[in-house]
Amino acid sequence: MQTGPDYSAMEGSRLRLRDGRALGYAEYGDAEGVPVFYFHGHPGSRLEGALADSAARRLGVRLVGVDRPGMGHSDFHPGRGFLDWPATVVELADALGFERFAVQGVSGGGPYALACAYTIPQRLRACGVVAGMGPIHELGIQGMLPVVRLHFTVARRARWLLRPLMWVYLGRFQGRSLDKRSFARLVARLSHGNDELAASHELASGYLREILEAFRQGTRGPAYEARLYTRPWGFRLEKIELPRVFLWHGESDLHIPVRMGRAMAKSIPNCQARFFPGEDHFTPVLRHLDEILTAMRKQVAVPPC
Repeated sequence: MQTGPDYSAMEGSRLRLRDGRALGYAEYGDAEGVPVFYFHGHPGSRLEGALADSAARRLGVRLVGVDRPGMGHSDFHPGRGFLDWPATVVELADALGFERFAVQGVSGGGPYALACAYTIPQRLRACGVVAGMGPIHELGIQGMLPVVRLHFTVARRARWLLRPLMWVYLGRFQGRSLDKRSFARLVARLSHGNDELAASHELASGYLREILEAFRQGTRGPAYEARLYTRPWGFRLEKIELPRVFLWHGESDLHIPVRMGRAMAKSIPNCQARFFPGEDHFTPVLRHLDEILTAMRKQVAVPPC
């Protein structure tokens, strides 16, 4: 992953969807490159794609980061599920002139990428899942960090408490200027011991900015999404017909345990999976971004199946 993105030039755009909602997105990388949609983690925003801007530019990828409903510049979408997302992606793809494209979901963006693989395989050349969330309703939350287990336990059993907790933990920092001490504490809290992330001020600043952007409209959007992860997804991984699904996962991931990645790789037909010994939740992107983007680029460049 490259450091030092110029966020001032990457605030992005809004698309007015057919149902009247605004959809926030931002483009990174090579404007003439192959199109890849980037689905951010949870909580997160379109700005997460900026962390891959330099690599995408170098590798010839036109990377489009998209705010999910209620986060960043995207309007809240009450009652939505994972299967509502592909239609939104198609509408944005049509507006940008993309006939065929790839989707890449990182962490909490994984289910959204897989929903696209399931629902719109005729528009996709490939789907990539990086340290992706698995179906909690089937696989549970064992092996996750205590703070992550608490997050999803509250989302499932005490949802009235979720928004206040999210505000105290992260939401209250949105739009605020942080002093050095507060910044260091927040980065340490979010990096969970990843030295590569914590050691780079530019990288840590970008990561913190994209997460806090999720709370631009408050906690409703991120809290609603947290509950989605604990419910049935609305589709079975075994029914995905897209022949090009790629999965990358660190074997020492404590946010989303590797058992989730292995279970998904086993369930998804024709899934090409790679697991990284000794690597945590962040390192697949920190160390292997070129490999991931190159896989997406190559698949968009090949003829349709």
